[in-house]
Amino acid sequence: MKKAVLLAVLAGAALLMPARVSAQGMNLPVDTAVRVGTLSNGLTYYIRHNALPEGRAHFYIAQRVGSVQEDESQRGLAHFLEHMCFNGTDNFKGNDLIKYCESIGVKFGVNLNAFTSTDETVYNIDDVPVGREQTVDSCLLILRDWAGGLTLDPKEIDKERGVIREEWRLRSSASQRIFERNLETLYPGSRYGKRMPIGLMSVIDNFKPEALRAYYKKWYRPDLQGVIVVGDIDPDKVEASIERIFGSLPMPENAAKYETYPVPDNDTPIYVVDKDKEVQQGIIDIFFKSEVFPDSLKNSVAYAGIQYLQNVACGMMNARFNEQSTKPDCPYLGAMVRYTDYLLSKTKAAVELIVVPKPGQDTAALRAAMQDVVRARRFGFTDTEYGRMRDELMSQLEEVYTNRTKQYNAFYTQQYVDNFLDNEPIPSVADEFNLMKRLTPVLPAAAASELFGQLVARTDTNFVLLAMYPEAEGTTVPTADAFRAAVDAAASAPLTAYVDSVNTDPLVASLPKPGKIVSETPSVHGYTCWTLSNGARVFYRQTDFNDSEVLLSAVSKGGSSKVEDKDLANLKFFDDAMSATGVGSFTATELMKKLAGKQVSVSPSLGYLTDNLSGSATPKDLRTLFELTYLRFQGPADDPDGFNNAVAFKRSELENADKNPQLAWSDSIQATLFGHHPRRQRLTLSDLDQVTYDGVKQIYRERFASAGDFDFFFTGAFNVDSLRAYTEQYIASLPGVGERETWTDRKVNQVTGVHDNRFTRQMETPQSFIGQLWTGKEEVTLKNSLVAQTLGQVLTARYLESIREKGGMAYTVQAMGSVNRAADDRYTVFIVCPVKPEKADSALLLMRQDLDDIAKNGVTAEELDKVKKYELKTYDDSQRLNAYWQNAAKETVEWDVDPVTGFKETVEAITSADVQAFVRDVVLKQGNCVTVTMLPATK
Repeated sequence: MKKAVLLAVLAGAALLMPARVSAQGMNLPVDTAVRVGTLSNGLTYYIRHNALPEGRAHFYIAQRVGSVQEDESQRGLAHFLEHMCFNGTDNFKGNDLIKYCESIGVKFGVNLNAFTSTDETVYNIDDVPVGREQTVDSCLLILRDWAGGLTLDPKEIDKERGVIREEWRLRSSASQRIFERNLETLYPGSRYGKRMPIGLMSVIDNFKPEALRAYYKKWYRPDLQGVIVVGDIDPDKVEASIERIFGSLPMPENAAKYETYPVPDNDTPIYVVDKDKEVQQGIIDIFFKSEVFPDSLKNSVAYAGIQYLQNVACGMMNARFNEQSTKPDCPYLGAMVRYTDYLLSKTKAAVELIVVPKPGQDTAALRAAMQDVVRARRFGFTDTEYGRMRDELMSQLEEVYTNRTKQYNAFYTQQYVDNFLDNEPIPSVADEFNLMKRLTPVLPAAAASELFGQLVARTDTNFVLLAMYPEAEGTTVPTADAFRAAVDAAASAPLTAYVDSVNTDPLVASLPKPGKIVSETPSVHGYTCWTLSNGARVFYRQTDFNDSEVLLSAVSKGGSSKVEDKDLANLKFFDDAMSATGVGSFTATELMKKLAGKQVSVSPSLGYLTDNLSGSATPKDLRTLFELTYLRFQGPADDPDGFNNAVAFKRSELENADKNPQLAWSDSIQATLFGHHPRRQRLTLSDLDQVTYDGVKQIYRERFASAGDFDFFFTGAFNVDSLRAYTEQYIASLPGVGERETWTDRKVNQVTGVHDNRFTRQMETPQSFIGQLWTGKEEVTLKNSLVAQTLGQVLTARYLESIREKGGMAYTVQAMGSVNRAADDRYTVFIVCPVKPEKADSALLLMRQDLDDIAKNGVTAEELDKVKKYELKTYDDSQRLNAYWQNAAKETVEWDVDPVTGFKETVEAITSADVQAFVRDVVLKQGNCVTVTMLPATK
């Protein structure tokens, strides 16, 4: 990094030193609300009281070790050990740990989970009800068992081998295969080149339990472990419990030296070009490698300033890429940069540039994107670009600052995990915001330009290019030499400085004549309803749940059911087109510039039965939210460049989509379930050939011609007087309708009876997927909905036990039950199981056996209690979420379905007999079952 950049940051910092920043070393203060300590055995802990959600806490334990610590004979055992943490500990035998957590409403895979990477392993127990002190100690005891009390029973190890193999199979995508087989080339001379966390299946299949125990004993030790507890707890009591429960963990004598593994520089550029039959579109991934910022200096103002400059520079580059990509002659569909770790390693940083080329223009796309980078390096960024991006980043920080007293536990736990693992700073929200308010005005655009220029200065050293392509007939894959020539050509190209063009028009050129609120009445769930002079209705509820949030949802009956069959191609592309084009007199690019510094959006979409607008804003951007809403009813924008770019991007996605096995499976589910109805088939290349901008715009004009039959829902921290004034100005002024529309029945019906669709496909990695849907008619009531949800959760738990844990047939299985109202009242039970191919029939048999067993015997008291605990906990946690109440109000008003009133009483009243009757008298009696099984073809 050039000295001038760092000096600019430090000089700026020296001018504005706040009282809580130490002048000596200019260090950031640690948030005083978190208690950080170290036990005598070396274990670190973080404790913070936080009352959102009320009565809940997060418990984490982070390990500073991962797959990079493995010996060659242990490849994959760090990840395997993570799995074993749920299969037996000193205090929780076998599956008892999961059973205990689910008995208190903590669901495995949702609240109870873990992950392993190259450099770290992190375990979490989230959203724990901590009304009883005993629960806090029990969760700490689980963390303690993970830290040093795993039983690692050989029988459990052998059962888990199959689960790991199926996880490897599930994750073996085209890009993953390319990445794995080129990893050593991408990491020459580095340990990271042989340490993918999933490991080698030859090791997984054959390692002795002693090898796993050796890794555990060597690396799971107090000096490499950090415990994090955040929630509605007493810090003094939790600290005492941590000292009591973890203090006895022994620090091994003559402990192995803990090492990090630097990634060597590459003196010559690395070019890797590879292909796979299941890649859908070409991707070019470029890395400008650089040294990481020293951990010892991260708690400094300099680090905060450099992070800010990195973010600003990448933001400005991405805005340029977005603008360029919409131009007809641009050879890339999209490009983006970010500052990140180099691939898997935290010991080497990089500016990553991702380029999606237009088909057949690969080297031209690379050259064009690299020229954009070179242009920024030569000429820097403009003051107007910089001002917009600075305003945008400060607006994002202000959004957090405004809501600083109402952050949820997860906001803090990740910060403390990062602090323990990587020494990332943990100032308070107020300290960080106030520092950045003082720092950003004294850091000019030139500082961002200089820093970015240094980070992307070299293409002859520490430069890596990885290109992934479809292996398909007619696809020409460029050579490494061709890409090298494109990079060299960009470096020497004659270029001119970027010119920042901005549409300075106001969003709404002239204010409409206001309409009126003609009546005000109380409505459902604490909402008030305004009926407007144009017939529209506004339902609002002012809340104090999130001081930075206002949500908007607008709904009108009709949706895609009102679009004729002849326009199906345009209809299928509608949402893509609207997300890629602008609004009012602004193109998408111009709108992005106009809204810089504002946290606001409004997006249209079409459901089968409804026309929809969804949006959000901070309270200070409420007027802009209404302006965008008003503009959404003024007809579609004229943005042909944005539209054409969206078509080109979609075409690139679709050209090799038929090579994706999982997409073929999901297509088959839709086709089988809906009898190949054209309205339930995804967009194809032949459809895309029929799409026109005029056709899409005509659909938009018809569906959003007037606001008079829309219901608008606002929820959040707005001022009611402002809401009233903006409603009359921007919504009541819109055109009305004589009569509210309803939907048209297009006979998009699910099939009845039993349908078994079993097919094979050629695959690079043999995989099998089962999707089974039981569907039919069932009246929508709160009780019926909850009974169906209960069935889904019980089946999921049973299948995980029988298919995953005991059978080793699958990595995951999920069942979902629901009863919904749309065109009619229907239930669905959907079971998804990616399965070992030779075990597909066994899995299907187990799936049916559990349904039959519930029909005959019901569910157990323990199963029912777990579901009730989870549902009641989730309900309590949702009470302070704006989105929960907005969705509840919409369901009640639009569909006459009340998901709130009597919820707790209904949950408590559900019995085993209710679930049994649902399976016996509804699911199995109606007997409508679609099963779609995809198997690998024999090569």
